Amino acid sequence: MWRIKKSLLLDAINSAQRYMPTEFICFLGGDRKKEYVEEIVFLPSNTSETSASIDEYSMPIDDTIIGSLHSHPFSTNHPSRQDKKFFSKYPLNLVLGYPYSIESIGFYDQKGEKVIVLLE
Repeated sequence: MWRIKKSLLLDAINSAQRYMPTEFICFLGGDRKKEYVEEIVFLPSNTSETSASIDEYSMPIDDTIIGSLHSHPFSTNHPSRQDKKFFSKYPLNLVLGYPYSIESIGFYDQKGEKVIVLLE
């Protein structure tokens, strides 16, 4: 079962609030074997009110990138079809639904199915 520090989620929520009304996107860094998220990884991104993307050629070759996190400024934490396609690359994916709070985060696996994540 995946674990993540609550403080990291609060940092992500803070960032998403600053990006309003556009989407916010970042990555999760950590240990796949231990299923532990240790950091948030920020990379240059393109964002709008309806989408967020990162140029995949700018992604570091780094096996500690274990997941993604992005916001939905005007909707729920349910992943879109495009989100699910993107999720296939990472074992853990988070969607921050509006209004941004710990309770409005959806946790998903590579198939876009909900997973349980323990907060520390």
